[in-house]
Amino acid sequence: MTGVITLGRLEIRRALRNRRVMFFTILYPAMLFLLSASSVKGKNVPGTNIPYVDYFLVAYASFGVIAASMNNNAMRIAQERKEGWIRQLRLTALPSYGYVVSKIAASLLVVIPAIVITFALGTTQGVKLSAGEWVSSFLVIWLGSLAFTALGIAIGYGIPQDAVQPVTLIIYVGGSFLGGQFFNVSGALETVGKVLPTYWVREIATEVISKQPVSWGGVAILAGWVVACGLLAAFMYQKRAED
Repeated sequence: MTGVITLGRLEIRRALRNRRVMFFTILYPAMLFLLSASSVKGKNVPGTNIPYVDYFLVAYASFGVIAASMNNNAMRIAQERKEGWIRQLRLTALPSYGYVVSKIAASLLVVIPAIVITFALGTTQGVKLSAGEWVSSFLVIWLGSLAFTALGIAIGYGIPQDAVQPVTLIIYVGGSFLGGQFFNVSGALETVGKVLPTYWVREIATEVISKQPVSWGGVAILAGWVVACGLLAAFMYQKRAED
């Protein structure tokens, strides 16, 4: 366990020192939120009583979380495979699950600033929520990041190293587009989006802050993605360990 904790601390420090991760996790979503919020003040999402500024608050907070949890893990693991870091770890006393656990723990901590900073900016743009709504929406986005963390680990292990970046980019951008992170989706786009974790992380958090009934079917879909991606990550890790 000591080895897992030590490796987890190392993973956190490495992620926080990565300027690209910090930009796409914190600065980029924050800038997008401010630009979007300033252009839609006083307007509601069509067909709802949800202010656009509230919608974009959770949309861009979840966007930053997706970037941090999926992109960072996928590309970092691909780089570590190339450098032989994972092979070296297998020669140590670190338990077989230790590497994956440290990645997940580090990711859960690294995504926190993406949510907190976007939420803090929301208060400057007129977002007014109760303490319970702030905490509940935070937990939805934070725990939902587990699906993207596990998916990033699976991609990092399962995809050829040279293809990891384009594959991750396609899934990341495509999933965010269909999930409503950039704009409110409807019609055919929403139908497709409803099978994706990107949609339900944003949608459930939106329901929480707008005092709408939570879609428990969506909660089940999101939980299913967390479990499925976790199993896929474990399978890819074990498969790579046997190579």
